Amino acid sequence: MIGLGNPGFVSMVVMVEMAWVLERSYGLASDELAAIIERLLQASVLVIENEVEVFTAMTALKEGRGDFANVLVGELGRKAGCSTTLTFDQRASRLPGFALA
Repeated sequence: MIGLGNPGFVSMVVMVEMAWVLERSYGLASDELAAIIERLLQASVLVIENEVEVFTAMTALKEGRGDFANVLVGELGRKAGCSTTLTFDQRASRLPGFALA
């Protein structure tokens, strides 16, 4: 059972899939999605994989600076020491640190 001594684990894949489903299937707006992600980050009974990068992506989403998944990919690249993330996504290519492949 999930609790303080036995937290649940939420992977980045789950975070991105959740964001896509909530946006595309349920029509949640960016600010609503950001609020949900923020609550998950605050839950003491959950361990969020790459919490700092998820937080940064959530903040960008909340401030209208990019799509959650794209910003998360860029942040993970920066964490790995990369200065540029190549993408085929025209919208993502406009984000700082991204370039079209």
